[in-house]
Amino acid sequence: MRSRVLAVIVGGMIVLGLAGAAAAQVQAEVARLLRVEWAPLSEEWTRPRLVGHVYNDSTYRIGSVRLRLQSLDASDRVLREDLTWIYVDVPARGRAYFSVNRPAGAQSFRVTVESFLLISRERINETP
Repeated sequence: MRSRVLAVIVGGMIVLGLAGAAAAQVQAEVARLLRVEWAPLSEEWTRPRLVGHVYNDSTYRIGSVRLRLQSLDASDRVLREDLTWIYVDVPARGRAYFSVNRPAGAQSFRVTVESFLLISRERINETP
């Protein structure tokens, strides 16, 4: 009896481990298909910002995106790194707008996707 219970527990752990490995592989594949386009924004009536879009070229809807903002000096050396959440819903093969506070004291910036949540796989229409 104990051996059957142990076999069921071990079997369940193997199945969960395989499912976790598959999810990690999908996450890595989607991450390669994400990109960020941005520009600095300076308006008189608001704080300096970085605004742009997160592009998702995958077949998965993503959300809760965390961006890595790297502040660079004139020779493109990283002076500072900040992580910021943008609570957006980026559809498969789509994009989502973002606007974040611009860190002070940098010549330029590098903005990349640090992390995200997979929401669902979406059916893509086959229209040209």
